[in-house]
Amino acid sequence: MSSYPLPNLFIPGVQKAGTTALASFLAQHPDICLVEGKEAHVFDDPQYHRSADKLSFARDKYAGKLAHYNGEKYILDATPITMLHPQFIMSAARTCKHAKYIVMLRDPVERALSHYAMTKSRGLEARSPAMAFLLEPWRMRGFYKNLPTSPFESKYRDQSYLIRGLYSKQLKILKNYVSTYQVMCFEQNDLAREHTLTLKKITNFLEIAEQPIEPNRVFESDTSYRVPSFFYTLLMGYYQLVNSEVNINHNEVRKLD
Repeated sequence: MSSYPLPNLFIPGVQKAGTTALASFLAQHPDICLVEGKEAHVFDDPQYHRSADKLSFARDKYAGKLAHYNGEKYILDATPITMLHPQFIMSAARTCKHAKYIVMLRDPVERALSHYAMTKSRGLEARSPAMAFLLEPWRMRGFYKNLPTSPFESKYRDQSYLIRGLYSKQLKILKNYVSTYQVMCFEQNDLAREHTLTLKKITNFLEIAEQPIEPNRVFESDTSYRVPSFFYTLLMGYYQLVNSEVNINHNEVRKLD
């Protein structure tokens, strides 16, 4: 079962930034095989981090999601939590050494509110958006130490609204393990507003033929939540400060050295 190749293409994040839509579009390309279920959840699996033979664990778990593989040039894993924790991205980069990464970003405050709406709809959040965000530093205590090997913990995965918007930190960690030429960044609006051009840039990045892929709607819009304008402004100011080194120019990561 482990004879299948490992992924050589990742959409490692970020959650609620169009990763499902992009994966759906790329899966239509004849040179790309998307893992079953879109998200393999290999490198965020606690069993992977506890395994004595991590490579065999990864091969076996991916093999279980590749029964439909037919020799495509790229095997794509679009697990957006991969960008969230340094151990996850380090593990992906070390296991799949020559893989390419397409990173989707979004206005971090809008992303946090969208994440909140999803968590609330699942019955995993009882607080208001403002209170949930204010409580997050307390909820995220032990995040970097505990998440890789702990069982599923809702507070880390479902209530990590603000920490997932620390794009500068996440991209710096990614660049520690892979070369800049292996990484392409887009904003969610690029895919929504310039669908054909964005996919053309991606096929050029992957060195595969351009394919006509219709911009079909992949999922419904998020439930809308609002926070007071002063709170939104405060959050945006915070993100502008912590993400000041990230400048997305459609297809490049800049100022990360």
